[in-house]
Amino acid sequence: MFGSRDDALYARVQELEGRVERLTGLLGTLLDDGDRHARLIELAERAEGALRALEARSGLMGIGEPRFQAALDTVYQAKTFGYVAVYFVGGRTARVRLLIGPHNPPDTSVGCANSGSDINSYIGGIVRPGEYWMAATHRPGLKSGFECLFTPLF
Repeated sequence: MFGSRDDALYARVQELEGRVERLTGLLGTLLDDGDRHARLIELAERAEGALRALEARSGLMGIGEPRFQAALDTVYQAKTFGYVAVYFVGGRTARVRLLIGPHNPPDTSVGCANSGSDINSYIGGIVRPGEYWMAATHRPGLKSGFECLFTPLF
């Protein structure tokens, strides 16, 4: 009974040792191939260079920028595509317009919110690279219950 299990185990160990020996031989063959090793090093260096170039380009385009809390009644210029969210969090009632456009200050209203009524207390809009945008309150400088968040899309 035990002999057959021991024999099977011994056969399995011999099979695995044979595989290790074959793999060791293949590894030695690969290491001895200097041309192949040089080509692999060159490809790795080129791939690393391409990755560094892409990372640099993505930084210039604004990719990977963090979202940020924007101040009300302040003009911003988008470096990348983004989404502007203006929302009521509570407190003093106010009216807010989301202005977006190519001019500084922007003059195109893409939405409005009025926390003093049940009409709407949220505005959102897409901003393109280079466009100016702002969340304009009806009384600049007056503390309101709205907040504004910019989220880069790429």
